[in-house]
Amino acid sequence: MKTYKNPILHIAFFMVFLFIGCNDDDEGTILDDGSLRVLTTNITETNFGTSVENVPVNTSVDLIFSHSLNTEAIVSALEFTSGSANVDYEIEFSNTDSNVSLIPSELDYETSYTVTLPEGTYGVEGESLETPFAINFTTAAFVPPTLSLSSDVSELQEDGETATITATLNKVANDDVTAAIIFDGSATKDVDYTFSGEETITIPQGSLSVSFEITTVLDGENEGNELIDISLGEVTNASSSSEGITVAIIEQLPALSLKGIMALTWDGSGTNDGKAIHLVANQDIADLSLYGLGTANNGGGTDGNEFTLPAISVAAGDDILVAREMALLSTYLGGCAGEFEHVLQAESAINQNGDDAIELFQGDTVIETYGDANVDGTGEAWEYSGTWAYKFDGFWTTGGLDCSVGSTTSADSNCPYPICNEALSLKGVLALSWDGSGTNGGKAVHLKVNKKIPDLSIYSIGVANNGGGTDGIEYTLPAIAVEEGDDILLAREQATIAAYFGGCIDSFEHIIETESMNQNGDDAIELFNGTTVVETFGDVDVDGTGAAWEYSGSWAYKEGATWMTGGVDCAAGSTTTQESACTYPACN
Repeated sequence: MKTYKNPILHIAFFMVFLFIGCNDDDEGTILDDGSLRVLTTNITETNFGTSVENVPVNTSVDLIFSHSLNTEAIVSALEFTSGSANVDYEIEFSNTDSNVSLIPSELDYETSYTVTLPEGTYGVEGESLETPFAINFTTAAFVPPTLSLSSDVSELQEDGETATITATLNKVANDDVTAAIIFDGSATKDVDYTFSGEETITIPQGSLSVSFEITTVLDGENEGNELIDISLGEVTNASSSSEGITVAIIEQLPALSLKGIMALTWDGSGTNDGKAIHLVANQDIADLSLYGLGTANNGGGTDGNEFTLPAISVAAGDDILVAREMALLSTYLGGCAGEFEHVLQAESAINQNGDDAIELFQGDTVIETYGDANVDGTGEAWEYSGTWAYKFDGFWTTGGLDCSVGSTTSADSNCPYPICNEALSLKGVLALSWDGSGTNGGKAVHLKVNKKIPDLSIYSIGVANNGGGTDGIEYTLPAIAVEEGDDILLAREQATIAAYFGGCIDSFEHIIETESMNQNGDDAIELFNGTTVVETFGDVDVDGTGAAWEYSGSWAYKEGATWMTGGVDCAAGSTTTQESACTYPACN
């Protein structure tokens, strides 16, 4: 038998002793009738009476007696049973021998147990327990630990950067936990990245986590940014979190890259008027004729370099448009044609339909491909018939099949060409009120950078309250440079919304606190470039209460060109956006 000194139990004993063993007369007489009592019963330091349920299986039972005990008598008389079976346990006494701890070697889940001590003499001075003592408890049902994945970074540069991926249990498991690791996404394992481990991981019993690393590989191809999706497959001795993780590989850009592909047919005729290729210079290039373009028609494989670019110099950041019918396309693009530093006519060499892959050559080497040269793009995710494909923030998107049909300019089409869009746009408007108080912690505006902006202070925000019309500029953005793809959050209370968003807050490159975010969910939001309103969410002349765009206790979010809302008061009662009835879409 072991002895130990437990200060918590001693404090409990001392307090109970004072309570029952003293009176308040002048002499301070100690009352002791010579009987032994059980003063307190604890299971895992929780006091209870004669029964308790949902007890953890890794528990101990602590008994505090009114007197010091004859330890041999107690050991001989105590019984710890489950039904008719005895429980294997250790017994420990405090240094006064008045506190007893029963420590079972193993308990089963959802099982009833009893500790009994019959009446008898157990005190070291002959004190007797005059009434049999018994307590009952039932152990809790088995709830397996949950295994989840996390990464120390959300993106990696292509040139050999490393991310640490950690698989973590929310509590210690009873046995070793194993799990299959599944890699998916647009990036290819062992080509675009490697990982330092086995595809089945093991977390030893007693441990809470295990980690491995993924490291990017510089492959010399310009594939655009790619995604590594990592999830859990079969898990043993634990349950699996349904959420995987995604790590982006940021392409190391060559001197010249593809930016957009057009096969516009605004009159529906399928003619060549809207065929063009958009290139961007990522570095200064002294001689552009080092590069060329080719069209791989109908999935028939590469046709090689079909158009060598002219021997001109271009500067880093220059946009280059190579068009089949330069005059017609320039008219369709209107003033937006001025966004291109170089406009070149290639006539028959630019002959793609929306199902043809495009190849960019440096000399005779293909350095980038849009689509698949060996696949007819009809019905593929990359098809761009009657529309365009555009690489935004390293990822390709399309405008929607035949979205240009019936338009006369890009501006009046259902899919303006992205370089023609405003450099900054509204992405989300928030008036969250998760605690129902209507306070300001959840008021914010989410902005998206569509093109690099050297000085963000050309833009401003205004809140048009209660349908009373525009209030003009109320907050001018700071004079900072921002990059294409950056997300900006203007928050009234940065710390409050950061806590509500959790790890999702890291998806914003810029978080700016301003008391100007004073909107309720019925107020319109205006974005200004200079003194000109370039975008509005809602209607400045209409109180939004009951309108389709109302976002009270909720948010509005723009997906493509379409706004959606989370549902009025959908955030009520939540503590994080992830557990709310309407997770903010950027946090999905």
